[in-house]
Amino acid sequence: MFVRPFDFARASSLAEASELLGSLGPGARVIAGGQSLLPMINLGIADVTAVVDIGRIPGLGGIERRGDILRVGALVTHRGLELSAEVAAAAPLLAAAAGHIGNLRVRNRGTVGGSLAHNDPAAELPLVMTVLDAGYEVAAGERSRSLPAAEFATGMFDNALGDGEILAGVSIPVAGGGWGFREFAPRRGDFALAAAAAVVELDGDRLGRVRLGLTGLGSGPVRCRTWEETAAGVGIDEIPGLADLITADLGRVAAGPEGEAYRTHLARVVGAAAVADAVASARGSRP
Repeated sequence: MFVRPFDFARASSLAEASELLGSLGPGARVIAGGQSLLPMINLGIADVTAVVDIGRIPGLGGIERRGDILRVGALVTHRGLELSAEVAAAAPLLAAAAGHIGNLRVRNRGTVGGSLAHNDPAAELPLVMTVLDAGYEVAAGERSRSLPAAEFATGMFDNALGDGEILAGVSIPVAGGGWGFREFAPRRGDFALAAAAAVVELDGDRLGRVRLGLTGLGSGPVRCRTWEETAAGVGIDEIPGLADLITADLGRVAAGPEGEAYRTHLARVVGAAAVADAVASARGSRP
């Protein structure tokens, strides 16, 4: 396959990147690590006429705890998340999920901003950000705005970024409780057929605040709101009886060669396992 030629520009600031995106037209795309965009260009999936490199813009690569908020810059790599002591302490679910992304080469090059903006329906980071109620920092020149994770992803491989806008970072509320992450893939590092992330707070032997999300089954991450509303306040021994509610908010599941019924069942299995891990974590008995 022959790749169509495209223009290339390197930005030294967010303002310059926004200007370049505007001047280069609707076919211009942002690149940092290239682990999402380059395969799409090589396969002819993305209609790209220009690429704007933001990989050297200062201030986009840090991880910082600001009180009850963990701020992660868009240029932080997946490997950086995986190895960060700050992330492990403030958002261990995020660190664990990062270790499931691709292989070591991909994690060393791929960036948080690239993964979130790309919004692959099987990607781990959009799922975790949705479950952690993260806020997305969107910049265009001197202007900026914040979007909740649930509003940033607008569909498969699509997002809410407007003309000239760039994802600059993510703000994650630091929460207590236990966490769990499970995914099922043909091989570790492959795209997941189903993945689940859970955060659980306990009130004695009962569930307090609970959060659960699934991905890999349709157009992107889905919060299991029906399960969350029903599970809050129930006894720990009652959790298995709520398993059927885990998939209540999925809608139509992408069947694939495995079939819709199988993947729906798989979603319930990984969802229940993630919840069980989160409960064990909250009780201090994670296996």
